[in-house]
Amino acid sequence: MRLNYESNLEHQSAAVDAVCDIFKGATTTQREDTFWDDGVSGNFLDIPINKVRQNVRELTESIKDHNPTDEFDFSVEMETGTGKTYVYIKTIFQLHQQYGLHKFIILVPSVAIREGVLATLRDTRQHFSQRFNIEPTVIEYSSKRLHDIRSFCATSHLSIIVMNKQAIDSDTNVINAEDRDAGNLLERLQTVRPVVIMDEPQEGMDTPNMVRRLATFNPLFKLRYSATHRQPKNVIHRLPPHEAYNRGLVKKIAVLSIHETNTQSNVAIRFKRLNLSRRSPTATLILNRRMKGGQIAEREITVNRRDNLEIKSQNPVYKGWYVEDIGTTDLYGGKGYVKFTNGEQIHEGEKIGSDREQIFREQIRHTISKHFSRKEQLKSRGIKPLALFFIDRVANYIDDEGLIRKLFVEEYTAQHLKVFRKIATDIDNVHGGYFAQTSKGEFTDNKRSMEASRDIYDRILRDKTRLLSFDDPLEFIFSHSALGVGWDNPNVFTICTLNQSISQIKKRQEIGRGLRICVGQDGNRCFDAPETPEGQEINLLTIVPNESYHAFVTTYQMELHEELGKHIEVPKIRNAKRTTSKIKRCEKRFNSDDFLHLWQQIAEETRCRVYFDEGRLISKGISILSEIVVTENELEISLHQWSGIGERKIKDFHVGEIRERARGRQTSVNVIRELSRDTALSPSTIVKILGGLPIWQREMLSLNPMGFIAEAVTKLRRLAQTEMVRLVKYEKSGQTLSMEELFAPEVETNRDLTPTPERGLYDYIIHNSTVEERMAYEIDRDRKVRLFLKLPNTYKIPTPIGNYTPDFALVMEKHDFTNPNEETLFYFVIETKGTREFDALKPDERMKIECAVKHFEALGMRGYLAPIDRMETFKKKAREATGF
Repeated sequence: MRLNYESNLEHQSAAVDAVCDIFKGATTTQREDTFWDDGVSGNFLDIPINKVRQNVRELTESIKDHNPTDEFDFSVEMETGTGKTYVYIKTIFQLHQQYGLHKFIILVPSVAIREGVLATLRDTRQHFSQRFNIEPTVIEYSSKRLHDIRSFCATSHLSIIVMNKQAIDSDTNVINAEDRDAGNLLERLQTVRPVVIMDEPQEGMDTPNMVRRLATFNPLFKLRYSATHRQPKNVIHRLPPHEAYNRGLVKKIAVLSIHETNTQSNVAIRFKRLNLSRRSPTATLILNRRMKGGQIAEREITVNRRDNLEIKSQNPVYKGWYVEDIGTTDLYGGKGYVKFTNGEQIHEGEKIGSDREQIFREQIRHTISKHFSRKEQLKSRGIKPLALFFIDRVANYIDDEGLIRKLFVEEYTAQHLKVFRKIATDIDNVHGGYFAQTSKGEFTDNKRSMEASRDIYDRILRDKTRLLSFDDPLEFIFSHSALGVGWDNPNVFTICTLNQSISQIKKRQEIGRGLRICVGQDGNRCFDAPETPEGQEINLLTIVPNESYHAFVTTYQMELHEELGKHIEVPKIRNAKRTTSKIKRCEKRFNSDDFLHLWQQIAEETRCRVYFDEGRLISKGISILSEIVVTENELEISLHQWSGIGERKIKDFHVGEIRERARGRQTSVNVIRELSRDTALSPSTIVKILGGLPIWQREMLSLNPMGFIAEAVTKLRRLAQTEMVRLVKYEKSGQTLSMEELFAPEVETNRDLTPTPERGLYDYIIHNSTVEERMAYEIDRDRKVRLFLKLPNTYKIPTPIGNYTPDFALVMEKHDFTNPNEETLFYFVIETKGTREFDALKPDERMKIECAVKHFEALGMRGYLAPIDRMETFKKKAREATGF
């Protein structure tokens, strides 16, 4: 079959016109004027440089986040699937027609992209020859056919070279050799002044070496085409993902996510990376770590040989997991490995703990099911759908007993019988793997390695239209990495990523393989009508990843921001050049009676005694733990469809979800011991609380013990703290804090400072928040304040939930208007917060304040006020508490 191309699609014409408008005002060079000395026919443009620069400024002024430069290097940014290759081929014809340019080199980063470009040039030959009345000479560069390059330099006909970047990236390349023939050849190319078109330049074309190599071609100018420029130069046209998606220029996207949930009680280990150094190697693992609050969270943990994972993670599910060895050998393909004393072993990028076979099976099952439903939906429209699988261990497919091959055959057989009511007889023909392998056994897109399997090479790379025909039975394509960049097919409707860890393939790259609008048997693209309801589109690409939908979307959105550089919210960065400052004590205030009397009020230390009402604690403990509901380890399978892509956020709607029990690896946990250790409650109290729970809840506990423990610890800690604070009693200890030790003449700091020259004990205070900063400013300027200070961190009030330091202490004066010569002094300690409402505080903050009230009552002081948000609030609360 032959693909039919539309010649006047608005978004493609805009990209072509943008390039041609760079040279608006140039005259057309006639064919006879292109010959130079030595029989070379080269490119020439008759236009002042300043005119080109003016044109570029006009083209780039509407492009966000970009400023033009004077380089003759221009970028066109187009979302994957919108016809980038077609656009630059059409641009070649347009530049030839308008300005007489006739020598072009298309530089590509890989075999897959090269074959795609050559295929498009073949497929569009008739299309463009009818439109422009010319057929170009197309040369696939080969170092064994240098006479093609000589012909390219000599002819005045429109000529195009398609070349891999690897052909010019080294001095050993024939084209760069310094012998006589190659030297003359390079000189001829320099005279030609070709237009260089860089397809996916971010794939290694902007290295210092490649910049230097390209410069030796002496190009007239360079054009860059990509969806994800890393070093954009003079962006003259941009078609971003959100615009392409929302205008219907690419397929809509649905995500059918399959991932495990409630894995708190699983032995989950993910090997992120091996860290090599002069010393023994270490490994970065991702484990279920128990945090200080008792909750379980995934955290990166670096381990050495002989490390105990139970201790490193503070999680008892890893009991018995000791690191025996860390290293890398050729036995494991050069990957890092970690070996444990219990006989388990994990390789870099892999995961232990989940039931890999179950997850793979679910992904394959749903991919096949989705494919069959699409097949039935599209058959009447003459559209043959394809499904693409990305895998990270080729042996899982190419081996006869490989896990992925085995699961695919089993699920295809079952789904075929279910859907079509007959036994499948075509399994061997409907699926095929495309893997390039070097002599070392590594998988790559190296040209020679890939061409060794000529049939699959031609079928998938060279003749992609063959796959679109109902006559070709291949429907399921398996790939390792060779199809990751540069290959796509308009009829890929389902993409499944089968990985032992979270997908290694970038989401943008992954999605891009199937974004192109689909094609029917007649070779025409099939668009959806604008009024097509959500979810009923023909052009709907379904991604089946082994991660949560939220994680998938978050990563995709981050990649958009990283690669396109739009609207990135950069976090604040600390100033590493901040110099160390010294704050000085005001000796006059330090030695004043005001400070002495204030210190006498607050300097005595107290001890707190905690009392428990065990019966009340057990009763309340049973009540609050009865509210806990934990869910067992499950596979969550959910489908979301993207209704639109914004610059900041993906818009979606949730189609539905199902859950199935997972078979993750669990270990026994001593719940009583773990709860007692993390809550400081005695084992006997824990036994009484658990014994009072309903039977159904005790049975549920066994499904996910660490999930239950995480919630129970938080609730029991809060209950115990509340009970302790409720019954705590303070009494003087007989010890007094020394003001000479707490308040040094000078304090050195690099932290944030607020000047307090009028009434501060120091000329500056060290503030920890903007609320403190504002409060210090207001206190220092209040005429009723005699003196104030920021209490240092060494001033501590003991509480059952940890030590506590209030913010400020101050001395206030009040005059009786009937007797102005008399004054009354008041002494206060205050705690500043962003609110004046006690109930708006966090539980820990409220409990510490309640303890502080009892502490100061034991000292006989009435002036502790909290929370305070500003001076106005302080004065109101001071009047209510002390009559100030």
